Amino acid sequence: SSCVDRPRRLGRAPAHPHPGGFLCGVRSLGATGQTAKMTTGPQRFKASSQPAMHRMFSMEADRRTQGQIGAKLSPGVAVIFMLNSLTGLSLLTLPYGFSQAGLLLGAVLLFLCMGLAFVTATFMCEALTIANALTYEEAECQVIKNNPELLEELTREYRSNAVDRPKAESAGASKPSLAAGLLGKHRALSSEALQDFCDEVRDTNPESEFKIRERVELGQMGEMVLHGKGSHWVATAIYLMVVTFTYGTACALTVTVNTSMAHTYCSAVSLISETSECDADKAYRYCVIVSFCITLPLCFANLQKTKNFTIVIMVFRFIAIAIMIAIGGYKAVGRLQEEGSVTVLSQVPTWETENFMAVFGNAVFLFGIHHYLPSMISPLEPQRLAPRVIITAFLSCYLVILVVCVTANIAWGGETHSQCSVDLGGHFCKVQTLYNLNFAPLPWLGGSLAIFITAYPSMAIASIPIAAITTRNTMARWLGIVLPGPDNPFTPTNVFMTLAVLMPPSIIALITKDVQAVIQYVGGYAGLTVAIMCPLVLLVRLRHLLKLDTPKEKERRTDRPLKSPFGNRYGYAFVVLFYLVALSLVTKKLFFTPHVAAR
Repeated sequence: SSCVDRPRRLGRAPAHPHPGGFLCGVRSLGATGQTAKMTTGPQRFKASSQPAMHRMFSMEADRRTQGQIGAKLSPGVAVIFMLNSLTGLSLLTLPYGFSQAGLLLGAVLLFLCMGLAFVTATFMCEALTIANALTYEEAECQVIKNNPELLEELTREYRSNAVDRPKAESAGASKPSLAAGLLGKHRALSSEALQDFCDEVRDTNPESEFKIRERVELGQMGEMVLHGKGSHWVATAIYLMVVTFTYGTACALTVTVNTSMAHTYCSAVSLISETSECDADKAYRYCVIVSFCITLPLCFANLQKTKNFTIVIMVFRFIAIAIMIAIGGYKAVGRLQEEGSVTVLSQVPTWETENFMAVFGNAVFLFGIHHYLPSMISPLEPQRLAPRVIITAFLSCYLVILVVCVTANIAWGGETHSQCSVDLGGHFCKVQTLYNLNFAPLPWLGGSLAIFITAYPSMAIASIPIAAITTRNTMARWLGIVLPGPDNPFTPTNVFMTLAVLMPPSIIALITKDVQAVIQYVGGYAGLTVAIMCPLVLLVRLRHLLKLDTPKEKERRTDRPLKSPFGNRYGYAFVVLFYLVALSLVTKKLFFTPHVAAR
């Protein structure tokens, strides 16, 4: 396996003329389709271990990168930014899910989804390193092509060592090859020499070859490895799932932002004048229209300079979460002391199997950040700590959400009203579909605390253009549409694509405020596929591309950076089994089970 056995990276100029130059894009294949592989043994090529040669390969690989990484992140900062992504929408919707499915079932489902998401996250990390290794091996081809003396030297060393190869390998190499048919006998021998040289470089320099130099997004990986008659539809399916999931995320985000804005407006009206009345439904519709008018021009702006604003939103989010935990814990303790733990806990559901989707869809939305992982992991330094960063963020998020859900269901589990009062000091209510709305009647600090907690999700309006741009760019790449640069964004194509992405979430938000329904359907299908199956398919195909799953390669490549410990037949079987069972249960629940009324 080497740089001569794979298609070129998409979107890159070919590294050599074809067919006149050296054929980096074609592997030397025997009649049986097998290749002459080196066995573990003494070094055959002097250049394979020379630091100067490694530096040349690395410099060429850096030059060929497209998705620049930018500033580096320490592990601690990476955990914080990942927590910011994890504790967004799902933290507000999961307390309601726990109130429907039960605390114990909710905790178990959330933990299972977290564990499986971590397994497939390690798949994504390894797939990212292999995708970067393809760039590195392209760089090897280019450097050697530009240095005919080096190619001749490799060919001579290959000839001198040919007598040491096992008979089976020599027999396989002596058969007519595809490269030999295209380039002649001498070029075929050069191709075999380069093939073995690339293998030896990979053995002696895995840290550099598998280093993450650029962000390769999930859809791009699908294009790289899923080609040909039998696989093109799989790449299309991956793009379809990613686009559907990002559309669903935008829909849920739009509903959440505008619901919070409408309740904040009504709370502010009540605070200013006790006699004034606020129509929450009419306020919500106006908010949807206003937010669309705000986010549309932002989709054509350069959002790369919004880092400071993102940090401010992240700080406010963490403050709001801390306040919700503190107030929820205070009310929960007060209720336990007043009513007695036996009475209170008897009113809290623990295991309601028929309502499992109320948690499962939210859990998939929560931990299904795999399409963002390349952007989150690429800047990490050192990169080998990526699995530790991911599991730390996942476990921290799990514990925080568990505390929020438990305190919420104990604090408000005994309320009888289905909706909270918008008046300060008014009645509280059952756990709401958006948990921050449970704090609307809170009179503390003159009502300012209630307005802050109710309003803070509205700041996520800044995330709507980002989600829309991500969806727009993914769709454009899928459809083969070239979008303009940031200097000239108002082209007809760009405007049409932006409206096609931004209008459906706003229309859906006008039709329904049921964010839980959006999450259950999108998370149960597209989210489940993006988070579970896509990483597995990509890892299997990328490993196959570099022949990293053959018995001989498994023995030799034990020290590859970010190699997933779950990337074996047992890990694959577990992930596929979980996916099929979950898909069956989701379909049965959403389409073949009578609706169960909410508690």
